[in-house]
Amino acid sequence: MLVSPSLFGKTWYVRPDGGTRYSSKVTSGQCDGKTDAPYDGKGVNQHCAYNDFRYLWDDDSGGVGQGAWVIAGGDTVIVRGCKALPSQQHPSNPNCRLGWDMSTGNAPNRWCYGVGSYGCFNPPIPAGSATQHTRILGQNYAACNTGGATDPKLYESNLTQLFGGFSLAYALNLENTQYVDIQCIEITSHNGACVTAGSPQYPRGCNSSQPLDDYAGSGVLTNNATSNVTFQDVYVHGFNSSGLSGPIGGPITMTRMFIGFNAFSGWNFDDGHNTPDAAGSSINANYVIMEGNGCYEQYPIVNAFPAQVCYDTNSQGFGDSWSGQDTTLDSFTCNHCEMLYNTKDGFIGPHTWTTTLVIENSKSIGNMGQDWKWGGNTIPTNTTFINNLTVGNCDRMSQPLPGAPPTYNKYLTGFCRAAGNVFAFVTPKNSHLLIANNTVVAYSATVFDLACQPANTCGSTPFTFTNNIFLGYSLKGAEPPGLFYMEDRSIKVTTSHNVEYGNRSGTGSSCRGDITCSDPQLVNEPPQQGWTNKTFLDNFNFHPTSGSPAIGHGIAITGITTDYHGSARPNPPSIGAVEPSR
Repeated sequence: MLVSPSLFGKTWYVRPDGGTRYSSKVTSGQCDGKTDAPYDGKGVNQHCAYNDFRYLWDDDSGGVGQGAWVIAGGDTVIVRGCKALPSQQHPSNPNCRLGWDMSTGNAPNRWCYGVGSYGCFNPPIPAGSATQHTRILGQNYAACNTGGATDPKLYESNLTQLFGGFSLAYALNLENTQYVDIQCIEITSHNGACVTAGSPQYPRGCNSSQPLDDYAGSGVLTNNATSNVTFQDVYVHGFNSSGLSGPIGGPITMTRMFIGFNAFSGWNFDDGHNTPDAAGSSINANYVIMEGNGCYEQYPIVNAFPAQVCYDTNSQGFGDSWSGQDTTLDSFTCNHCEMLYNTKDGFIGPHTWTTTLVIENSKSIGNMGQDWKWGGNTIPTNTTFINNLTVGNCDRMSQPLPGAPPTYNKYLTGFCRAAGNVFAFVTPKNSHLLIANNTVVAYSATVFDLACQPANTCGSTPFTFTNNIFLGYSLKGAEPPGLFYMEDRSIKVTTSHNVEYGNRSGTGSSCRGDITCSDPQLVNEPPQQGWTNKTFLDNFNFHPTSGSPAIGHGIAITGITTDYHGSARPNPPSIGAVEPSR
């Protein structure tokens, strides 16, 4: 039986010892990009790899506009690195530059010269199919996260780096494409010298006219036709705007990603035109870290928290991690996500409507706005929030941060914005909300700010809080946090088997049998006092001590069989996100 060759995608190669691209416009080109081999120095149009990632859509003839991919849908690209051509400013071999080679564009190598620096990014990657994805792979894709690490920064040397510069708008364009895998790739810029938003501009503003500064806007561009895209072992950082930018059009899978130190946001779903996500849009995020967004990254990186300077909404910046302005998603699952020290909200921007939301085994610490925020329109939602760790210390970035340069917070003032709530969310009527087996430690004004949509209709909607530790603290001169603030009189909170201690208000005038109002006795827990510093919750240990009243006093909940660390839950389980160490 004959099988159509079209069922088998081709594999293309980019490597530092490859050659230039041969085309009908560049007949002196050395390689066809179809063989994993170096250029041997003999002749033209040889079977060898390209030496520049941009050759995949641009033959460097100066006459192709934005270019067209040589690959087809379902093909695979293996990127082992690049070699800077002689005229390239600021070469970084073997990293792969994107955009123009020079600040004026007027180099011998005139990448997409006719469309200008801002538009000099790749055309949409050719779509694959459900059975054969188009794949853009770093050279170590088969064994990228060696040692089982889940933070791509920890195995950065295994990643192939693509970096944008000279006013490039986007490093990688995924608009209008489907069934694409991006794997074992680092997407970044090499700026560290200038800012495009934020005031005062430190150390200076970027030059956006020629000669251009060497910066890039956002890392990845999407739109509401982008669907069935998989990111795995991807490190996106150091952009003047967002790590990822744009709405989505279908399922997106994110596994082992770090998205951080991008000046506007981690992922900004708002394209500026209120474009809605398409029906069927969903995100499945596993081991995704959002850190330091709202901050401009150092280059080169010398600090553990490499924020050269940060801005918030008071200083003409922003700082959401996930920024879901006007986003409607069918589902969002966040498992082992981390939202850390972002200058606005942790998860997720204020106008995000998610029909099915599952957040589990995740943590949010040190964000200047709400640690957890989501919304709903009039469509009923199903929200499950289990096994999560939260430190509501929204004033933390007002102080020096270990590993950060002293300039990082010089323009930050918007601490504890939007009333300083740890949680703020809207629940439509006829919905389901379960918040169970979490540990929340906070000195913010309010822990839970609850609202209903439409107003005064949530009487039959269960707001269920079970097996949680709510531990409150206060700064000197301030009150401890209020536990629940109901914006709508129709909201009925049901609580059971919680530890509620140190908060200004709980669920009633007195404790009852299954609500514990005594100290949860966590390991190295700070004492109750009016704290004068704002660093006392650093490195908080969520493990209960052997004498903790949380141990064995929870109630078994169907489907919750392990704790935050993956340890088995006994029956009855402990209250909180973490079982005691054994």
